Amino acid sequence: MSPTLKQIARETGVAISTVSRALNGHPHVDEQTRRRVQEAADRLGYRPSVAARALRGSGTRTVGVVLPDMMNHFYARTVSVLQDQLEERGFGVVLTVTANDGRREREALDRLGSRQVDGIIIVPTIMRLPPSPDGVPIIELNRQTSRAVDKVGYDEAAGSQALVDHLVAQGHTQIAYIGGEGGFTTTRNRIAGFRTALEAANIDAQQDWFLLASHTRAWGAEATRRILDAPAPDRPTAVFAASSEIALGFLTEARHRGLRLPDDLSVVAFGDPDWYEVVTPSITCYDQPIAQCASIAVQLLANRMAGTVSDQLAKVIVEGRVVLRESVAAPTP
Repeated sequence: MSPTLKQIARETGVAISTVSRALNGHPHVDEQTRRRVQEAADRLGYRPSVAARALRGSGTRTVGVVLPDMMNHFYARTVSVLQDQLEERGFGVVLTVTANDGRREREALDRLGSRQVDGIIIVPTIMRLPPSPDGVPIIELNRQTSRAVDKVGYDEAAGSQALVDHLVAQGHTQIAYIGGEGGFTTTRNRIAGFRTALEAANIDAQQDWFLLASHTRAWGAEATRRILDAPAPDRPTAVFAASSEIALGFLTEARHRGLRLPDDLSVVAFGDPDWYEVVTPSITCYDQPIAQCASIAVQLLANRMAGTVSDQLAKVIVEGRVVLRESVAAPTP
């Protein structure tokens, strides 16, 4: 494995930042230090990556961002923060949307590799053997795959558990889960937290109430119809919407049916778009710190591109917070 800037710093007795500046031709490094660093780099067999060369001006100064959906508030907000942070560092952004299609993800990564982007931040699809362009640092954001790369995500299990704990505390024992694709790590983690909360309260999880398909408004409405069409004694008294798009579909169908929320049906949701606070009732939710996660992803990528981190891969999980509002009430007897 190629030596790192950290090893060169240890060899020469100077700071990692000084090593980076010396190898990148920074004018504020004296000639003696520059020569000592270069000699150590040559002796250790150091070879800068494609992305590291970009920092010296020979790269494209671009970063690829690969997302599954731009119609979803969560990802629209995510790419907005990523672009702001990357542009502040002098990088342009090449955006690709995969629509959760593995083939489109492969094609996107091939295109980004051929365009010689200096790094990639990706929310991956479900792929057993996901591709990784040679020599390009990759950061996985939100979802995770088997790629040997740095990863940044949210504490999905803790968020789900906290929301279900709140429903249970209000007296709910019949809770439906409406979520996206079952193969994503985010879905698995949210369901795990959901089940943990029920088990802690000695409530049996009913498999028929786990409704999984996609993070879309249409699916939220369809799943809500299935819930409301169930016989009254077996109908859930509360719904867990796993995204803002699903929550919007739920609210649309509930209004179409003339339900009084939360008297007839309580709801909690993931995410916290602005509209959660202004609808009636306002939505109790788990607020995912999008800006914080995006900032961490950009910093990790910057470190990888500069070669200032160890070979050990990072996995950062960021905690969110429950926001209590008006959408939950005790179930009607």
